[in-house]
Formats: sequence, C-alpha cells, structure tokens
Amino acid sequence: MSRKAPITLTRKELYRRVWSKPISAVADEFGLSGNALTKICNRLLVPYPPRGYWTKAARKGVPKPPLPNAPDIKATHIIIPGERAASRRVRTRLNPEARREQLIGIAEQLVMEGGVHAATMKRIAASAGISETLAYNYFGSREQLFVELARREFKRIRDARQVDEQRSHDHYQRITRMTRTYLRHIGRRGALLQTLLSNPEVRALLRAERRKEQDNSLHAHADELVSLYGIPKPLALGTTVVLTTMCLRAGKIVADGRIPVESAERLCLSMMLQGSRDLVSRERPPSRAL
Repeated sequence: MSRKAPITLTRKELYRRVWSKPISAVADEFGLSGNALTKICNRLLVPYPPRGYWTKAARKGVPKPPLPNAPDIKATHIIIPGERAASRRVRTRLNPEARREQLIGIAEQLVMEGGVHAATMKRIAASAGISETLAYNYFGSREQLFVELARREFKRIRDARQVDEQRSHDHYQRITRMTRTYLRHIGRRGALLQTLLSNPEVRALLRAERRKEQDNSLHAHADELVSLYGIPKPLALGTTVVLTTMCLRAGKIVADGRIPVESAERLCLSMMLQGSRDLVSRERPPSRAL
C-alpha cells in the first residue's frame, strides 16, 4: 500500500478523485488506508461519498455536495508522502487557555472573511488541527464561541473609553473623547460586531448582560450631571438615553458602511455637545452658575 514517490495535488483534484471511484480504491492508489484518506478529507473540508453512495449511484443519480472554501487560505496543495509514516497526523498540543484563544482567533478570521455561516465548528476545528468533538469541549456551541468573540469586542470599546475618561479634564472633553473613540473603533471593527449580532441566538445570549452594562453606564453619566450641575436625575437620565441612543445608531450606520466615520463624528458631537450645554444652561440652579 506504500509508494516511493510522494503525491502532490490540489484540494480540487482530491475532491475530483474521491468522487470518481470508491474511496478505498483511491486510498489504495495513494498508499493509504481508507480511514486515513477520510481523515485527510475531513481536515481539509473536502466532502467525500457517504457509505453506500456507489450502490445508490448505480440505481439513480445522487447529487454530490460542492467543494467549500479551504479551512486555511494557504492550504492550496496537499502532499501525501510515498512512505507510510509512524504517524501522519500533525498534533498541536496547547494548554486549555491557549486552545480557547486559538479557536476564538480562527472564528474571528472566518467571520470577517465569509460571515457567520462560514464559521462552522467543523471548519474552525479543522483550521486548529483538532477534531470537531474536541472543539465542542471548549465551547458548547458555535453561538457560545461567537458570544465570547462579541464580548471581547465590547470590552475593547469599554477599555478604550475608560482610558479616555481618565484622561479628560471636564465633562465636555469626556463626551468628545469617548464619542470619538467609540465611532473610530466601530469604523475599524464594527462590521465584525454587527455580523456577530446578526445571529438571533447570539443576541439572545448577550441581551441580559448588555442591558445591565448599558443601564449602569447611563446611570453613571446621569449621576455625573446631577453631581456637577444639580440637574434633576430623571431629566439627566432621559437626556443621556436620548443622546446615547443617537450615538449608538450612528455607530450602526458607520458599521454598515453608509457614512464615513468623520461625518458621524461631526454630527454626533455637534448634537451631543450642544444638547448637553442646553440642558446644563437651562436646568442648572442659579447658585451653581458660572
């Protein structure tokens, strides 16, 4: 079953070969066992005929699935060695935390390239060099992996805005810095976040924690207006909700590519700053007037 010369072929050629005759016959030509050849196909996302296909095909035409994109854009050729090695499987041993990071990184790349439908657990696992079953040991479902990826994007925004908050010297500078940071981050990575949130299950899994985080942020900003300018809390909170909603909506439009980041910045900042100033000038008690 072994051959002296290695065999080099493309995924497309491998796909054509395994659909031309029984896989045991193709494997014999390569000097492999049928099980070894199916493992190679699984790792490279090359579909092959299921058990009983050739019997069914003899009676009636059975369609074959199309060849999907490669799990790794660099995997354009396959080399099958001529001599049987002690172990043909490339083992990548990582500690659990490193493996989770690897799977999240692969999922991010696949979603960016082809959307959520391209990032199947089978394809993610194949890109990581592990079995699909092992991938499910780290994330119970594909949506749970997407949720973790979305959480990281939200954390990036939150961390960057906290840095801006610490560097700001007054209320208006804080609004300016935090708004610009948010919109610029969305301009760079908002497409990924919007794609993840297009999945209803991902939105549902994130809904409670996102609502709690947003409520805390709104109340903190409203409390600041009360403390700095003596504005009644209900009015401060209502104004904060309106202006924040406007900024979030602008972020979605930026993520969809419908408006440049710079234009969104100008519009949001002009309305948010003027709205805040109007609120302060009208509601601040006379004792706190400048």
